[in-house]
Amino acid sequence: MGSRKPEVIIGLIGSIIAIGVGIWIISYGDSLSAYIQTFTYLPGNLGGEVAQLGWITLIVGIVALLSVVFIKKAPRGFGILLTLIGILMFFLLGTLWIVSGVLLTLTGLMGIFRQPLPDKRFRQ
Repeated sequence: MGSRKPEVIIGLIGSIIAIGVGIWIISYGDSLSAYIQTFTYLPGNLGGEVAQLGWITLIVGIVALLSVVFIKKAPRGFGILLTLIGILMFFLLGTLWIVSGVLLTLTGLMGIFRQPLPDKRFRQ
């Protein structure tokens, strides 16, 4: 089993930022409603309910964090999940998700396509 340190580090940063954004939206959502409305791509009820967006972001951030923790077990499966989270949440939250979305999408793509180097103990 090879090293997946880059995926774990980048994914942890992205998921922690996602959790922070979710908490920020939940905490200050009512006072920032007009600000958040300009950055989300969803009109209507979901776009209008800032607290819902915050809770969705928080839950997805936690799922992303768990996926990053388990990416060593099944890199392709969790890589696909992280790529989907990164892309879909960008369309849900727009520019509030740019940093997390880029980092989580990058982590997912690395999990899918990157062949890790073997552990040092197996090198010759």
